[in-house]
Amino acid sequence: MYTNILLPTDGLGNCAYGTCHGVLLAKNLGAKVTAVCVTENLPLHEIRKIYDAEMLVAHSAAEVARGVKKRAQDLHKELAGNALAVAEKMCAENGVRCEKVALSGKSPTEGILKAAKEKKCDLIFISTHGNPGLMGTLFGTVASKVLSHSNIPVLVHHCGGPN
Repeated sequence: MYTNILLPTDGLGNCAYGTCHGVLLAKNLGAKVTAVCVTENLPLHEIRKIYDAEMLVAHSAAEVARGVKKRAQDLHKELAGNALAVAEKMCAENGVRCEKVALSGKSPTEGILKAAKEKKCDLIFISTHGNPGLMGTLFGTVASKVLSHSNIPVLVHHCGGPN
């Protein structure tokens, strides 16, 4: 039925339970997992933390900007690497093939849909914690946006953690 399941992950918190369930689904179907981690551009308050620290030793605004950009890229790579390592380990422990994809600078929805198309996935298995907060209620969650914009089936998993 499904042979290549896209599994978005950030590797944090309750998301690990969703990753586990996605891997188990792939195992039961004999499918491959394409694990994707999409990192957005850093929010302003994070950039300011980096900027303030760099400003103390920098000689010019251009030097500060280069330092901030490099540090942000390093943080993106580290986050994606950690998140994808969790998915890869779960796949290995369950005998599921795993391809890792890291995308940065895109919105999570954009990145997930791009990866699904480019990697020819036939199902997106996305987890949600079911508590969208004010911003999610007003603007929609990643899961709801993926669900409404995807051309392929989307399975939404409520990942509240182990019972």
